[in-house]
Amino acid sequence: MNKYVEYRREFHKYPENGWREIRTSARIAEILTGMGYTCFMGEEVVNVDTIISLVRPDEAEVAMLKEQAIRQGANPKFVEATGGIPGVIAEYDTGKKGPVTAFRFDIDCLPYDEPQTEGYRPYDEGFASVNPGAVHACGHDAHTAMGLGIADKLMMQKDRIRFGKIRLIFQPAEETFCGALSICDKGWLDDVDNFIAMHVALSAENKPLPSHTICCGCKDFLSDRQLDVTFHGRAAHPCGASQEGKNALLAACTAAINLHAIAPHEEGMHRINVGKIEAGVAPNTIAPNALMVVEYRGVTENITEYVGRRVFDIIEGAARMYDMDYTVEDYGEVPAGKSDDSMMDVIRRASVKVPWIQKMYFEGNVGGTDDAAAMITRVQKHGGRGTYVGIGCDTTEPVHNAGFDLDEDCIEAAVDLCMNALESIHG
Repeated sequence: MNKYVEYRREFHKYPENGWREIRTSARIAEILTGMGYTCFMGEEVVNVDTIISLVRPDEAEVAMLKEQAIRQGANPKFVEATGGIPGVIAEYDTGKKGPVTAFRFDIDCLPYDEPQTEGYRPYDEGFASVNPGAVHACGHDAHTAMGLGIADKLMMQKDRIRFGKIRLIFQPAEETFCGALSICDKGWLDDVDNFIAMHVALSAENKPLPSHTICCGCKDFLSDRQLDVTFHGRAAHPCGASQEGKNALLAACTAAINLHAIAPHEEGMHRINVGKIEAGVAPNTIAPNALMVVEYRGVTENITEYVGRRVFDIIEGAARMYDMDYTVEDYGEVPAGKSDDSMMDVIRRASVKVPWIQKMYFEGNVGGTDDAAAMITRVQKHGGRGTYVGIGCDTTEPVHNAGFDLDEDCIEAAVDLCMNALESIHG
């Protein structure tokens, strides 16, 4: 087993959810420092004002996370260096004027339990999650290992990189909100000429990418915006004084049905989902409150604005229909985005030199949202170019399934691919 696989398995065993990646960040910084890098951490990496309070842990939880990180093998010095804010950035500077190339590696996990059953490799081989309610079911452990692998090979193969800077961004909170945007708002993408993010288990031609395949970029990112909508009704007995009640449950249900009936847009795809409704207090009481959790997405800014207008029209209409107020907790928006053909072509040329890669698709499918799009968009607005590369790999289950495991051979192949791309840009 090579050390890149060992990295992946370590991070798989100790997963941490978004904005809670304290051990993960401390270990990344410790490993990078051991390679000879100077690391930026915590508030040096992210703009804390960008992080909405809805997703941040409080001080008591941060203290618990720090204690857990140390207990699970992180160096206390690096744990303290996080300042309770995850995220790490390292740079390799040739000292010669040239382009800046940045890589993004997401480091968070998903908030559910991993199977602890025989026949499941992480359990059988001793690297299944030890943290309840946390599992690397989307490959971010492998992405982190890829980043550390690139850092390692950069130090070993300096002669391949003759000018410019390489920036390695280990980003928190991809699965929730504000992760990429908080780094963008700190200015880390504003001088970037070339941007590369990678993800395992994407698709091409709307079919999963197996091992030994890649796609050079994706152009079908959907935006993503999440709202927690609370309808404020009035309790009353449903028989004795029903006219005095204002049924928040019915308002939420009315809104939910109509949200799913929003007409399609001729310019392209959008998606909307009411994922949860919680309402009421008792069967003999008109529901005085209802929480509705809503998510909507669009493939372009114009489509997203169209869907957003309709969403709020429907919420407002449902509240007026049942004569009540409502409040909204807005988690913000991850933008849509598109890879650049010229950057995809760099990946195409680089892939030819990697024996593991036997089939290459120029364009692949995201099939959803990734906040790497925020970074790609920021780079493009400042005159740079970017791409979101799909690394094919055989898996036990689809992404976001708790039983997800992957072909670990893809890790070193991805590292070699990126080194070839860097040589093309900086050699």
